[in-house]
Amino acid sequence: MARHLAITYVRHFVTKENEAKQYIGWTNVPVIQPKNVSHELKAEIVMTSDLLRCRQTAHLLFPNHVIECSYRWRELNFGDFEGKTYEQLQTVKAYRRWLDDPFRYAPPNGETFAQFEARIEQAVSDAIHRSVSHVVVVTHGGVIRYILSKYAPDIRPFWEWHVPFGEGVTLYNTKERWKERMRCISLAAVHFKGSENG
Repeated sequence: MARHLAITYVRHFVTKENEAKQYIGWTNVPVIQPKNVSHELKAEIVMTSDLLRCRQTAHLLFPNHVIECSYRWRELNFGDFEGKTYEQLQTVKAYRRWLDDPFRYAPPNGETFAQFEARIEQAVSDAIHRSVSHVVVVTHGGVIRYILSKYAPDIRPFWEWHVPFGEGVTLYNTKERWKERMRCISLAAVHFKGSENG
């Protein structure tokens, strides 16, 4: 008999650095806290990136839950590009090369896409081996894009997926299909009332 496992991926609330369009992969910054956040999402386990913006979002959304933190749910490490904007980097040769082929080149002193992918897959493995039917993961935009490009029923490239800050998506699958890394059966968008904060 198939055992079902839904995983909801929520993008953290917006930060000042996000609004300034800075690269903040592993930079540890706080969120701009939204007012009156409410939702009806029931989670058996809440996991999150260990970075502050995700931990804060998880505690705002699930104040009565134990939150499991892991560096594996972090955004890509942008290395020397951290804290900078496109305008500041556009004439840098290494940045242009990375923009042209981010799946092949890494930011200087940053993470390759292959390292990023392997780290996320380890995190997914941890989630799918739990004896529950619903896991919520509070993470980053790049992580969610990767998950959707790999596991959504609708096949679309990495850059064509977008989840706004403070929103998410639930992927429905069986544990067996998750373990075999098969695409999900269905997905649904998740919205939080009062989460609009820029």
